[in-house]
Amino acid sequence: MKYINHEKKLNSIKLQKNNFYVLIDFDRTITRAKSISAWRVLYYSDLLGENFREKYTEIHDKTELNENETNEAKQKAFEERFATYMNLLKECHFNKDILKKAVEKTDLKLREGAKDFLKKMHENNIPVIIISSSLKNVIEEYLRQQNAYFDNIYIYANYYDMNGVEEKNVTNITPYNKNKIEFSEELKKCIQGKENILLLGDIINDINMVSSKTLNRTITVGFLENDIEKNLEAYRQNFDIVLTNQASFKEVFELIDFK
Repeated sequence: MKYINHEKKLNSIKLQKNNFYVLIDFDRTITRAKSISAWRVLYYSDLLGENFREKYTEIHDKTELNENETNEAKQKAFEERFATYMNLLKECHFNKDILKKAVEKTDLKLREGAKDFLKKMHENNIPVIIISSSLKNVIEEYLRQQNAYFDNIYIYANYYDMNGVEEKNVTNITPYNKNKIEFSEELKKCIQGKENILLLGDIINDINMVSSKTLNRTITVGFLENDIEKNLEAYRQNFDIVLTNQASFKEVFELIDFK
């Protein structure tokens, strides 16, 4: 189902192929609502040794989030979790061959219409910036294997290079600091002059992909699947459009004038 909110704002923003770029989350936004996260691809692969899943679970449980904590406390917990995950990957000799095989056997599923959406953005030279708290290595490899990784796609996510060195400026990305990412000079030039933004995510914190200064020229779309009745009002207050019941990208296409 589609819920339209902030109708006056929506009517004031016209997305045309030359005047906007896309900010989008990965897990349960580009992928389906019930899909596992990119982190969990390695967990379920059974390719990192007998102790990996046990240690992964220990790390997760140790840094379990308390919803009553402040965002600062949650941010710290996520940072600790991801840093420890990276050390675990190093300990288990994570490499390109394991990555490729893990992604080949994964049950990650693209949301209906997501591949067509990414292809259409590429055909029209519209920059797509994926900002995710998942693992960049998996996201990149998965999109490649799906023939959906194009040169207009820029991925900012937690990255592990195969020498065990974390890539500068793209580590410790969590749901709470997505607006603090420093884009590359190449990307800054690419989006320069594009006054509008299309933002898509599945949790309210995904709105932090834009600053408050640019929110008035951003169309925000939220995919809501869990506890819809409980969460719908909060999503409607925060997103311009809310899509429920495993919505596809059909409604997203309707926002764009490709002429």
